[in-house]
Amino acid sequence: MVGRKAIVRFLAEGFPRLFVRDVTVTFHEFHADGERVVVEETMTATLANGNHYANDYCFVFELRDELIHRVREYMDTARGHRMVFGEVPS
Repeated sequence: MVGRKAIVRFLAEGFPRLFVRDVTVTFHEFHADGERVVVEETMTATLANGNHYANDYCFVFELRDELIHRVREYMDTARGHRMVFGEVPS
């Protein structure tokens, strides 16, 4: 997602349709250096399809003028896909 509008739309509309209940974020580490903050976390939830979701994330926040300027998100996308859609046929 690029841009404030797309991110807000996902958080307001897409996220609650995909992660329907029991959303929990467990923070593991915070690292800050100047205008860069790295956050390591695990998110768990119940998906709309009833499956359990659990994945580790790493967010890199870049600040500018004390505001978030850019966010990069890292996660195991293959694992997330399996939990949401099932196994990928080979």
